[in-house]
Amino acid sequence: MVIIVMGVSGSGKTTVGRLLAQRLGWPFHEGDDDHPVENRARMAAGIALTDADREPWLDSLTQRVTQALVREENLVIACSALKRAYRKRLALDQERVRFLHLHGSYELILERLKHRAGHFMPTSLLGSQFQTLESDPALVLAEVSRSPAEIVEQALADLGLADLAVTRTLLDGLTFPEGPRWHQGRLWFTDQHSGRVMSVDLQGRSETIAEMPDLPGGLGWLPDGTPLVVAMTERRVYRLSNRGLELHCDLAALASFHCNDMLVLANGRAYVGNFGFDLHGGAAQAPAELICVEADGSARVVADGLIFPNGMALTDDGNTLIVAETFANRLTAFRVETNGGLAQRRVWADLADAHPDGICLTTAGNCWVACPNQGELREVREGGEVLDRIRPRSTPYACMLGGERGDRLFIAAADTDDPAEAKRLLSGRIELV
Repeated sequence: MVIIVMGVSGSGKTTVGRLLAQRLGWPFHEGDDDHPVENRARMAAGIALTDADREPWLDSLTQRVTQALVREENLVIACSALKRAYRKRLALDQERVRFLHLHGSYELILERLKHRAGHFMPTSLLGSQFQTLESDPALVLAEVSRSPAEIVEQALADLGLADLAVTRTLLDGLTFPEGPRWHQGRLWFTDQHSGRVMSVDLQGRSETIAEMPDLPGGLGWLPDGTPLVVAMTERRVYRLSNRGLELHCDLAALASFHCNDMLVLANGRAYVGNFGFDLHGGAAQAPAELICVEADGSARVVADGLIFPNGMALTDDGNTLIVAETFANRLTAFRVETNGGLAQRRVWADLADAHPDGICLTTAGNCWVACPNQGELREVREGGEVLDRIRPRSTPYACMLGGERGDRLFIAAADTDDPAEAKRLLSGRIELV
């Protein structure tokens, strides 16, 4: 399918088109790139294009649409497509080529153009574009006075594509994001192979909180608000203070191999898992321990014989700890004792073909599970019933619910978990549902 986001200059075609493509996981093409250099020069000089001037541009766009349809590929294109005749040429298959018309008043769009920088189209041509514009009842209309996100959500519904939309990319260019936690209006996470503790808000504005010489793993907070972070290969937990990294607990004598995720409770008690074996070195699989670290930094093993204990979640009543055993393909539950000990081990959910990584609980008590070997997240009920599936743009490794109402699902994803490739590709991203 091809969606053409159309409208006059300044209506927001590129912004909306890119966001729509992100939500659908489709490629995006900027139609302005198909204009010959001569056309760009004319428009930059304030000269309106004629139909003859637009011929090579239309030919190029028509070829792109044709190629996508023949290959049965999906594509979002941003282009003006102001005349019915232009749209007729592009609509090679009316069922598979749809137009989203961004419309608004001349005054509103003119005001936007006055504040736009770096584009070849001058404000003086806006009047001629409105004169050229021919509307059509068959177009899907979107009012540009709304926010781009609102336009996209409504457009997905109007185009009948709401069920296809999965995620949008909130932040990219990362190595391997892990340990997402929602805290004070921001998503905190670690970017392992860049050694950074980071945060990002819902507008995609990111901040580096701290840099570490080791691989950062799980995150959490002490009751006074001090952040804790796992140093994976050192097998330590550090406090992040104004003075830098301060040792909270050394787990080298307790953890079989590199530490990974960590769950910190409201009272400052933390649970830390570890690999159990040299995963990336090709060692044979071996069981691992779950370590309890008290708020004062003292630590002890509270469960053993776990197969790669990874993501963890605590039920709302504080009585049950759920642990993802990655290479056992299951979620395991423990009753949490008053002293932090774990008892009454049981299988919470058998995941069959899925390796669980990061997990988080919904308000209904179900568990969102990142399943990297299946390329999807699964919402699982106790007992193993799969209630929902989400396939993000990249392989999901961890997840967290957050946002103002706690109903936004954040996904830590990447194209690879290989350390060297992760540094080279920078394919890591935070995706958002």
